[in-house]
Amino acid sequence: MYIHERDKAVLRRYLDQNLKAILQEPSLPPETKSRVIYDSCLSRIENLWETPGAKLIENGKQVFRLTVDYMLDLSRHGVQHMIRMISYDQSVYTHSVNVGLLGTVLAKEALGGSDPDLHEIGYAMFLHDIGKTKIDYSILAKPGRLSDSEWEQMRRHPELGYQILCEEGHMNPAAAITTLQHHERFNGKGYPGNLLGSEIDPLGRICHLVDSFDALLATRPYKPAFPPFKALQMIKDDVEDPLGWEIFEKFVGLLR
Repeated sequence: MYIHERDKAVLRRYLDQNLKAILQEPSLPPETKSRVIYDSCLSRIENLWETPGAKLIENGKQVFRLTVDYMLDLSRHGVQHMIRMISYDQSVYTHSVNVGLLGTVLAKEALGGSDPDLHEIGYAMFLHDIGKTKIDYSILAKPGRLSDSEWEQMRRHPELGYQILCEEGHMNPAAAITTLQHHERFNGKGYPGNLLGSEIDPLGRICHLVDSFDALLATRPYKPAFPPFKALQMIKDDVEDPLGWEIFEKFVGLLR
């Protein structure tokens, strides 16, 4: 079924209002539910990016709460099916949904269910790049390399996103740390804080891993898409400590 562009808002409202019933419908196969989840998240992310603000962030929590519940209840086979369904392209909307889904299930695996609020963590994963809504679009859409001044602006998006989630999204800073730290690297060469090793929160490291993986698999104006094995190999080369190995190995286990 095709939906006209002008009816996107109607479809979004329908999915928002009926998502819980759809996911609880026993006659629907898991493949259908996974597609509905993916499309619902994609629609919600697009809406948030078009007009980010406190009201839409708050309204979006219901969709992502249901999504996180669904992901946490999936069997290992179901998780793998959801991962295989993910599409990789240069759209910031698709990237956000992919990181949200992958980050949620990896956080569950890595934390062993010990964190009391995987809903907030999952929501922060979906919105890890929301700070880019405050960056000039000409910089985001530039097909070539950024100038030094443009790169300086781009490097602000984790801090801007953290502020949006904590202030407008009323999110727990402990969960929003995923947004703030998803570009930090163990060797201190990341941004915005140039944090070293254990200074980086485990959630920041989880988000960094899935963000890197999704970015490597997508075709960008400045690089080709890498196959999954090559992407994992490149990420593996950056792992330098036991916690990093543990997170990496759990991620590989999800993909098998």
